[in-house]
Amino acid sequence: MKRTLLLLAAVLMTSASFAQRMKKERLNVQYVQPPTIHLEDGMGFHSNVILDYKAEIDAELATAEEEYQQALAEYPEKEAAAKAVHEELVANYERDLETWNSKGSLGKIIEKKVLENSKPQPPRPYYPPAKPQKRAVSHQKVFNESQLSSTYCRVEGLEEDADGVAIEVHLFGFENDDPVVEKKEFKEFNSKTKQETTVIKSHWVFNYRHSMTLRVVHPNGSIILDEVPNSISDYKKFESALEKRSYPSTNSNTFIEKLQNTSVENNLKTIQWLINDKLGTTEQARDIEVVYVNNKKGNYGDLENAMFDAKEGYGMLLSRPEEAKEKLQSAIQTWEAALEESDMDDKKARINKKVVPDLYNNVILAAILVQDFDKADDHYSATLRLDFANRDESNLNELKLLNDDLRERHEK
Repeated sequence: MKRTLLLLAAVLMTSASFAQRMKKERLNVQYVQPPTIHLEDGMGFHSNVILDYKAEIDAELATAEEEYQQALAEYPEKEAAAKAVHEELVANYERDLETWNSKGSLGKIIEKKVLENSKPQPPRPYYPPAKPQKRAVSHQKVFNESQLSSTYCRVEGLEEDADGVAIEVHLFGFENDDPVVEKKEFKEFNSKTKQETTVIKSHWVFNYRHSMTLRVVHPNGSIILDEVPNSISDYKKFESALEKRSYPSTNSNTFIEKLQNTSVENNLKTIQWLINDKLGTTEQARDIEVVYVNNKKGNYGDLENAMFDAKEGYGMLLSRPEEAKEKLQSAIQTWEAALEESDMDDKKARINKKVVPDLYNNVILAAILVQDFDKADDHYSATLRLDFANRDESNLNELKLLNDDLRERHEK
C-alpha cells in the first residue's frame, strides 16, 4: 500500500512538473512598411487639392458682385432723381405757402373752420436713397486648397518635387437630403407612481456625402492610381441624438455645417492613408503578444529567454535593425527547437497541445518582421495539419495575410 502511494505521488509530481500556465508579454511593435507601388529611385511628388464645387460658388459670387457694381453705377442717377423729386416738392410747398399767406385774415379763418387748417405743410427733409448693398450668397464652406494639400497629400519617404509624380485630389462638394424629423415612442416606468407612461423622442435624420477622387500621374503621363473609394462616394446616414420632445431643439443646419467639416477631414484621412499605402514608406505600429510558459519551476527557461530576446529585438526594429534581427533570430531558433520536441497527443509533454499554437504564433510573427517570408509560410503550412482551436486558427490566418502583404511589398 505504501509503495502504491509513493508511485502515485511520483506520477502526480511528474504531471505537475509540466503543468503549463501561459503568460503573455504585450508589446507595441513598430516596423517599416514599403509601398505597394515602387517608384524610380529619387522620384519625388507634388500634390494639388482642387475644389471643383468652388466654380459654382465663384460664379454666384461674381453675379452678386456684378449686380452690386451695376447698382453702384446707377446710384448717382437714382439719387439725382430722388433729389429732383424732393426739390419739386419744396418748390410746390413754397408756392402754396405764398398763396396761402396772400389770403386775407377772414378768408383764413373761414378756410380753417371748413378745411381744418389747410395751411401748406413743408415736405419731410431730404434723405438720399439707401446705398446699394451687395447681395449675400449662401454657400457651403470653401476650404483652403493649399492647406488641405500640405496636410493630407504628403507621401512619407518621398521629397516634394515639381517634376515628380503628380497627386491630384478633387472635391465635388457637400451633398445632403432634406433633413426630416423622426419620432419614436418609448415606454418609461415611474418608480414613484408605479406606472408606465409613453414618451415621444425625436431627432434629425438625413443622408450626406462629400464625394472625392484621387489620381496619381507619373511624369511620363501614365496613370499610376485613379480611385474613388466607396467609403467616400457612398452616402452616409446621419442621426442626431434623440431628445425627449416632439421636435428637436437644434436647427438641422447646425448639424449640416459641422458635417461639412468632419466629412472633408475624414475623407481626406482615407485618401491620405491610400496615398501612403500605395506610394509611401511608412512606419507601422502593431500590438502583439509574445507568449511563453510560466517558468516557476525552471522547466521553461528556454522559452522565457526567447521572450526576452524577442522583446529586445522588437524594440530595436526601427533604431538598430541588424541587432534587432539577431535577437529575433535567436528567439526563432529557440521556438523552433521547442516545436521539434512537441507532442500534440501527450498532455504531459513539456511542449504539448496547449503550448504549440502560441509557439507557432511567436515564430511566424518574428519571421515576418525579420523578412524571412519563406520561413513564415513554411511554419504556417505546418499548422494546417494540426488540430487548433478556432481562435488560434484565426490568429494564424491574420499573420498569413500580413506575411503575404509584406512579402509583396518587399519583393517588388
